[in-house]
Amino acid sequence: MPDSPLLLPPLLLAILLAVSGAAKLRHPEETHSAFVQLRVPQVLTSSGAPRLLPWAEIALAASLVLVPAPFALVVAVLALLLLLVYLLVIVRALGFGYPVTCSCFGRLGMGEVTRRTAVRNALLVVVGLLAAWSATAPGSVLTRLVDAPATAWAWLGLVTLTVAVVVVTFGGTKGGSLASPETAPGGEDDLVEVDYARQPMPYAALVDEDGRSRPLTDLVAGGAVLLVFISPGCAPCASAIEQVPEWDDSLGPVRVRAVTSLPLETALQQVPDLTGRVLQDPQATLLRIFGVGTPGAVLLGGDGLLAGGPVQGTSAVADFIVDVRTELEEAGVLPAGEPVSDGR
Repeated sequence: MPDSPLLLPPLLLAILLAVSGAAKLRHPEETHSAFVQLRVPQVLTSSGAPRLLPWAEIALAASLVLVPAPFALVVAVLALLLLLVYLLVIVRALGFGYPVTCSCFGRLGMGEVTRRTAVRNALLVVVGLLAAWSATAPGSVLTRLVDAPATAWAWLGLVTLTVAVVVVTFGGTKGGSLASPETAPGGEDDLVEVDYARQPMPYAALVDEDGRSRPLTDLVAGGAVLLVFISPGCAPCASAIEQVPEWDDSLGPVRVRAVTSLPLETALQQVPDLTGRVLQDPQATLLRIFGVGTPGAVLLGGDGLLAGGPVQGTSAVADFIVDVRTELEEAGVLPAGEPVSDGR
């Protein structure tokens, strides 16, 4: 069998594992969050597994390229087993009955776990199988790559170019979030932010702690409401979850409510301090409409229009709260000089 095509699976798998491991090392709290959100057994979550996982991925990535036969097959099988575990965890999460929205793979993988995630992991298992087949060839991947003829390098180059074109063409986001601030061209190729473009609130409903479905229009009947999207157990959300009661008390007429896609009974078991201040977003519908992850925030005006946001990220949410407080002070609704905690 020609060796050139078999060089690609272990190289691709090594790159993916190296990038994944590096992303986890940059933000270790995200890995622990993924363990919690995906309901990994507590014995693993509370152990050193979340800290060791990124190093294991990096070690596997290097070994896939450097280790020669016959030990290369052992390394490839270990990588394949890891990919199978990832696939099983994702498939299991799809059966939870509610969306899992967390940064499951470092900051590079923030978002909701969907069937597309499962398909991607299934494809990675196929790559793992091909990498195991490649490991039966003599020599390490690096040695075979160095000794490969010019035609093999050309073949690998063309495959790399094809992948790059596909990623650039179909990757990335498809437009901005609803009600995002607009920009307009200014002086010398500068972008100047213009006034916030207020839009009608989307037609959606949240479920309160009594089990009642509350349309957003009903929710703001008593005045503006600031929604903070959270996911209990998700590390980046910890600060926002802790601050919600204080924010609710400090923003005067603006009520602050936490929003989660988890069943409220489950959520309140994890964050009992939010009792009376939490709503459920079934199937993460509102989260998808606004195009944000957790933590995120949006301000609903009492007039049925969006009054601010949406924003996403721990720092962005904290800054958003401070901005809302400042606006209320400038409008004379709240007394000036009373700082609001940003959780930092």
